[in-house]
Amino acid sequence: MEKLIIASLLSVSDGVLMADRILEIILPLTVNDPKLLKLYTTLLSIKNRLVKNQNNSSKSLLTGDLKLLDKRRNRALTAIRNILSGMSISLIEDVSKKAAKPYAIISKSSAKAYSMGYKEETAKLISLFSDFDLPANNALLKELGILPFYESLKAAQVAFDTVSKQKSDQKTDQTTDSEAATYILTELTPAMTNVMAMIELNSELEGDIYSETFNQLVTYINEINAAARARKTRKQNGNGTDQKPDAQ
Repeated sequence: MEKLIIASLLSVSDGVLMADRILEIILPLTVNDPKLLKLYTTLLSIKNRLVKNQNNSSKSLLTGDLKLLDKRRNRALTAIRNILSGMSISLIEDVSKKAAKPYAIISKSSAKAYSMGYKEETAKLISLFSDFDLPANNALLKELGILPFYESLKAAQVAFDTVSKQKSDQKTDQTTDSEAATYILTELTPAMTNVMAMIELNSELEGDIYSETFNQLVTYINEINAAARARKTRKQNGNGTDQKPDAQ
């Protein structure tokens, strides 16, 4: 039976698919078979661990949200910078004089901000907020009537920071709890083999109950093996050299 489930052929996805099919097919038999139920429970536990760690390696769903929020804070930064730029060259002397200082600050803080990474841009904005929140500078923004634009930038940064922290926490949780999916796959294969060995033995002893299930399982496993073998052949032919099967 060990030759039926060929570990060297199976990717993580193959293993999950094979385990799912085995579990689904044998579930009705576990009601009256406590030994099979024990094997079922073991296999289910390992399969669930494999799925969890397979998902952990996937791209975070928060990545897209963070990208959109970064664009929002960039828009808010561009808006207030452009408004101050226009005011600083205004022919209205009182306006241009008041706008000169905050424009100089924001020009320095936001220089090349769009080409920076998230952390560097955040650091630049925090520095800008530190300057603009000084009473004298805050008063200038209020007198110029652009305080709402500044507040919108701060709000955009808070929203970005919130999702950034969520993503960081998610990554930390995954790192803390994660196991290598390929390592779990080495546990999954013998667990599936044990189930198949019991089903095969029972099909010989109680054919009327177990034979059909056994034959169905063999068919499914052979189909998955065939697909995995074909994939391996394509990869070898494409690269021109023998390689170990992809473990992803």
